[in-house]
Order: sequence, then C-alpha cells, then structure tokens
Amino acid sequence: MACLMTSVNNYPFRLRGTIIGLLDAMYGGSAAIFAVIYAGSFVNGYDKGNEQKQNLKGYFLLCAIVSGVASSAAIIFLKLLPQNDRLSHLDVQENDNRSNASIEEDHDIVDTNIIGEKGGYSILIDIDFQYLFWIANIGGGTTLMYMNNVSSILESFHLMQYNSFLSTLTPVAGCVARIISGYISDRLVYRIPRVAILLFWLILLAITQLLSIFFLHNFTILVINSIFIGSALGSVWCLTPTIVSELFGTKHFGWNWGWMMISTAVGTAIYQRIFAAIYQFYIRPGDGLTCYGLKCYRWTMLFTFVTTLYSIILIIGLLQRINLAIKRKKSIKANIEYSDHISSYDDDQAQLEL
Repeated sequence: MACLMTSVNNYPFRLRGTIIGLLDAMYGGSAAIFAVIYAGSFVNGYDKGNEQKQNLKGYFLLCAIVSGVASSAAIIFLKLLPQNDRLSHLDVQENDNRSNASIEEDHDIVDTNIIGEKGGYSILIDIDFQYLFWIANIGGGTTLMYMNNVSSILESFHLMQYNSFLSTLTPVAGCVARIISGYISDRLVYRIPRVAILLFWLILLAITQLLSIFFLHNFTILVINSIFIGSALGSVWCLTPTIVSELFGTKHFGWNWGWMMISTAVGTAIYQRIFAAIYQFYIRPGDGLTCYGLKCYRWTMLFTFVTTLYSIILIIGLLQRINLAIKRKKSIKANIEYSDHISSYDDDQAQLEL
C-alpha cells in the first residue's frame, strides 16, 4: 500500500498503469519465487504424500526475515517527492490518427479525476465506486479462492506431483499479466478505457470457469486455469487501483484502495467458505478429510462462473457510466469556453464603443 500510494503520486497519469503493473508484478512474482524456494529447500517429500517431512518452521522463518529486511528498506528509501520535483516530465509516445486538438481535449478530461475527488466513508455510497467495489470482490475473490486450493484440487485427482509446477505457474502468469495490462492500458488510455481491458480479462476468467465445471480433472485444463486465473487476478490487482485513481483522483487514493482490498479480502473469505462447504459435503466415508473426483468442485465452479458473469454485467455498466461522465465533462468544458468567448467578445465591443 505504501509503495503504491507513493508511486501513484510521484509518476504522471500516462505512466500510472505501467508503474502500478510493475509494482504489482513484484508483489505477485514474489509468490512464484517463494514457491520455488519452498519446493527446492523445504518440501522434503511432502509432494509424495509425507506431510510431516515438510520444514514449515524453517520456511516461515525465512519469510519473516525477508519481510523484515524489505520493510526496513522501504522505511529508509520510500518518500513522496515534492510537487515541483515529481516525474511529470515523463511520458509515453502515442500513435493516434485523430487531430491534435481532439487528443489534447481527451488528455485534459482523462488526466484529471473523471468522477471527482472522493474518498473516506462517503465514497461507499457512491454508485460508481460500488460498481468497482463488487467487481473487485468477485474478480479477486473467485481467483484467490482457486489459487488457495490448488493443492486440494490436485490431491483429489491424484496429481500432487504437479503441485510445485502449478503453484509456480499461476503467480508467474499473474506477474506477466500485471505488466502487460498496465503497459497496454497506458498506451491505449485515450482510445480504450482501462475498464474495457479489465472486461477482457474477466471474460477469459468466465470461460475458464465454465470449462472447469466439466473438465477440471483434465491436466490440460488445470494448466489453462493456472495461466488464465492467475492472469485475471493479476489484471484485477493492476487495473483496479489505476482505475480508482483515474475516477476518484489521488488525494484519497490510499483510503479508496484500502476499501478495494477489504472488498477482495471479504470476497475471498466468502468464496473460500463456499468451497469448503461443498468440498466437505462430498467427502465419502472412509476417505478421511480428502474429497476425490470432479463432484467436489463442480458446484463451486458453477457458482463462481455465475458470479463472474454478474461482474461482467457490472463492468459493462461502469464502462457506460464512465463514457457518460467524460461526455459531461467535455460538455461543461465547451460551455465554459463558449461563455469565455462571448465575454471576451462583449469586452471587445465595449472597448470599440468607447
């Protein structure tokens, strides 16, 4: 949160997606790095079914040491630049066939907050924020639920030998998606809204969940899930904070993004409880605590598919509201310019009469 808040304010709007994508890529990629470390040095035969051999104490000690070092470095080096020293001179090259006047008009509208500077508790009753709040709840909650239960899924289909591979593949895919989504959203920001790019990833997520309802036991589908579900989560974590700052400004960004993180956390907890309830319901007597077969996950994947479809409807609605807000700002700007022109004309006429 501290790194994100500082970078959003230090870098210009036209680089915001790329900067947030890179920061989130480090956040998501760290999971892959630690998964490799765990698989190489701490698993100790757990992937062969011997749970007691894994060295969890040593692994958690390593995580604590690394976290302490990273936090200390942030305290020392992380700072918010003074207004005059911020990196506002940086920009990205644009290719656009429209007139320069049209491009500049869009720059003026989108560079400033589209909806208006909002934050705190009052933003929770803002309809545009509610759209984004539930999109984050569903997009983040469904993907994190799946990622948290990859080991259980593999165990159900007797594929635990691929646990380390898939546990590494998912965060790597998310890391790459963060960078790509952030960079593309910057390149196309004045032609295609960032919300439309997020819509693309949620459609892919829905397709993946639909396939999982029928073919989750297939290893190829598990690999596809790891790639696209990880990518969908990466795009949500990259584009959502960028969209929040774009719609509601940066003055209250920390508070606004905090609400989004709460939304994702609550969504993850809810979907996890649903997953656990369905999983336990289908455990057969004699199988202990493990549920085997596609039946353990079919209803969960169906539920996440339906809710993801709902998030797609929400994001289409938000896209329409953003377009209307931009049109309103353009109209207001045109009216102000017209009024200034008339006032200037009247002043000139008065001077001529004198």
